[in-house]
Amino acid sequence: MKKLLSLAMAISLFVNAGAQDLDQINELMTKSKFKEAKTGIDKYLLNPKKANDAEGWYYKGRVYNSLSHDSTVPQSDLFQLRNDAYNAFKQNQLLDPADIYMKLETYNSYLDLYFGFYDLGAKEFNSKNFNGALESFKKSNEVKDYILAKKYTYAQITLYPLDTALVLNTAASAVQAKKEDEAVVYYRKLTDANVSGKDYLEIYEYLVDYYNRKEDQANLQAMLAKAKSYYPENEFWYDVEIRNAKKSGDQALLLAKYEELLKQNPKNFTLSYNYGIELYNGLYGKEAKTGDNTEAKQKLTGVLQQAIDNEPNGDVTATVMMANHLFNVAADELNTSNMIKSTKPEDVKKKADLKAQAHKTMDECIKYAETAEKYYDGLPKLTGGQKANYKIMIGYLGDIYSLKNNKAKTAEYEKKNAESDKKL
Repeated sequence: MKKLLSLAMAISLFVNAGAQDLDQINELMTKSKFKEAKTGIDKYLLNPKKANDAEGWYYKGRVYNSLSHDSTVPQSDLFQLRNDAYNAFKQNQLLDPADIYMKLETYNSYLDLYFGFYDLGAKEFNSKNFNGALESFKKSNEVKDYILAKKYTYAQITLYPLDTALVLNTAASAVQAKKEDEAVVYYRKLTDANVSGKDYLEIYEYLVDYYNRKEDQANLQAMLAKAKSYYPENEFWYDVEIRNAKKSGDQALLLAKYEELLKQNPKNFTLSYNYGIELYNGLYGKEAKTGDNTEAKQKLTGVLQQAIDNEPNGDVTATVMMANHLFNVAADELNTSNMIKSTKPEDVKKKADLKAQAHKTMDECIKYAETAEKYYDGLPKLTGGQKANYKIMIGYLGDIYSLKNNKAKTAEYEKKNAESDKKL
């Protein structure tokens, strides 16, 4: 931020010739004896006859603000000095309808206080006094709003109703001070003004997380809608929505939410992969339902293919799940075929069709299992999970080629399976 020179010496004091005490205080000010000047002005205003002296209050504001720029004053005293100066200037204006002194200095004392509180907030933040930083930044914003409300203008700077840097610093101080509710107030100033861009992503994440934890659905949904419009690729929004749907305990609602989000983000790998996990567990997990699940299997195949189409380089998790799924489908088809013992023509045809379909599914399974197997073969070292998946893939391939009576391939994968124990 562009800094202004302290007004301590830059603006001349206008002294009432009849006010001997103020004349003395003015002399102390010109000699930079600000502490002595403070003692003098405090004594001056303690006189009941001077309590409503507009000129005295103006002097108090100038003395206190000037002292706040004295390097010998502890940082811990600066906020109070500047706050007292701010209130003194306002009291001066209240007592002097003609506003003589502030007009003569073109209201520069307020601008100096705006910068002074801002700089103090930065110093407090860097000193890790986050409560102090919060109060200083808030006061800087208050002074700025006062200046704008009074329509004071300055040649050296233009102030705006929304000072994004100041608001960000205020909210950051509140976060560090563990005052979430205050942080939200200031972050909302930015989001309500539709501020966006890469530098503001964390603000929307903070607010979405805050409203989610508070279970404030009205604000959460409104903030999610806005956040997704500005940052549609950010997966955090979808993670929050999915977790909320899971929290409901309604599986149908959860799956519907996945469908809704995937329509909005068809190329989102994480969404399609996690949706695949839910469908996979519904088919093959502990709570899998019996009966005709053909439609569910087809749905899972389509969702996993969508995930594979968007699978990041170096990631075969969706490919492995597809191989697992298709191997199970092929096994079910083959078992159903083998269970048909009737010699009726229609049953014989059904048995043959199921067996043919099983072999077709196995061919599809080979494609995905071999892709995963080759990927693992190319890695210098495998993690525990990768080792397990590698063994499963070559096991599938050996079994499938055996069922297809491909002796050469069967032998190849039996050998790989045996050697894998040494390799792993």
